[in-house]
Amino acid sequence: MKLLQCPIIQIRIRQIILLTLLGLLLWLPTTVKAENELADSAYFTVVDEAGNIILETGMEVRVGDQFIDEDDRLFEITTVEDKKAHAVRQPETGALELFDDAVPAQASPTPNAPLIAVYHTHTDESYIPTDGTDSQKGRGSIMKVGDAFVARLQELGYRVVHSKTLHDPHDANAYYRSRRTAVKLLNNRPAALFDVHRNSAPLRTYYITIGGKEATKMLLVVGRQNQYRMTTQGFARRVKAAVDAKYKGLIRGIFLAHGNYNQDLSPRALLLEVGTQFNKRAVAERSIQLFADALPSIIPLPPPQTASAADSQQPPIPGTVNNNNQPPPGTPSGAAGTAGAGSLDAFYNILAIVGLVVLGAGAFLYLSSGSWGEVKQKLSRLRNVEFTNFLGPWRKKVKAWAKRRKP
Repeated sequence: MKLLQCPIIQIRIRQIILLTLLGLLLWLPTTVKAENELADSAYFTVVDEAGNIILETGMEVRVGDQFIDEDDRLFEITTVEDKKAHAVRQPETGALELFDDAVPAQASPTPNAPLIAVYHTHTDESYIPTDGTDSQKGRGSIMKVGDAFVARLQELGYRVVHSKTLHDPHDANAYYRSRRTAVKLLNNRPAALFDVHRNSAPLRTYYITIGGKEATKMLLVVGRQNQYRMTTQGFARRVKAAVDAKYKGLIRGIFLAHGNYNQDLSPRALLLEVGTQFNKRAVAERSIQLFADALPSIIPLPPPQTASAADSQQPPIPGTVNNNNQPPPGTPSGAAGTAGAGSLDAFYNILAIVGLVVLGAGAFLYLSSGSWGEVKQKLSRLRNVEFTNFLGPWRKKVKAWAKRRKP
């Protein structure tokens, strides 16, 4: 106890407390909840007024979220209790107004094949029958489903860039980490950006057969918190219509969820949920290739060319972006700004953290002192006493070193 009465020990204790508080302030901003999903294969069940199940999903469901089912009926979530939500059907006129002509049904064909970008926010997601688990950190088989998607898109004639950058762990900050990947991919100016996931739900919810073969349904997800909401919803609706025309029932519906899912970066960014953890990976791979078959009616390909003409006009096809975020050989010139965009993003993040630390420290000092006068006195003492005592020995050493350096 006598040791604690020593002024030097007291000063050191106060310094440790101060540094601990600053560390907590730095930690808090990174733990703010964003777009969440349930853990341990849990899921929400959404029912209509009659008690019929219209949606089961591992994505968080909130009041105000909306769902467009396979038959294009619009529902809005009105209550959520535990993992069960109730939805009310909205008038058909509301559904029609919701999806206007913000995105043209047909874009003008260009001499070069459109570029499609693919990535995965949750790089751990896997399929239990194939992988033995629903999660494999750093090597989730959802990336192999992405490979199947890319292979089919290339067969159709698209240029594709596929990022396998890891964003583990699978937590509330995964979308914050994958945002950097999305920014880099968008520097390539893709016609569409797809974030490919695997949902959590019972197998019966997603099971379907197409052409006599087993497949799994897919869920399109649009974030409600972004400035492109109406345009992105229109794009999602047209994608669903195109897939319905070829493979009715493949699209489970469109979930208009709370959050932005990085869709504020582009009006043509969509999140795809391919099946559930209970279907085989091969089934998911087949389903996403069927999905790819419908895209030419939304994202038109140029007319077929001779081999020599194609070689002379087509820009290099980007390959896979590696886990170190290095752009592939032949990446379009727009990717040159990728490093700058990432650096600028990091700079703003640092500024935001510093600002939060300053505000938090100021609030803490005011609450603990009771007045701004006391705060000024504490800051003055911190400058004149605490850091003077802390840096004193170092200053003496520096002065002694400087004297020895003099001729």
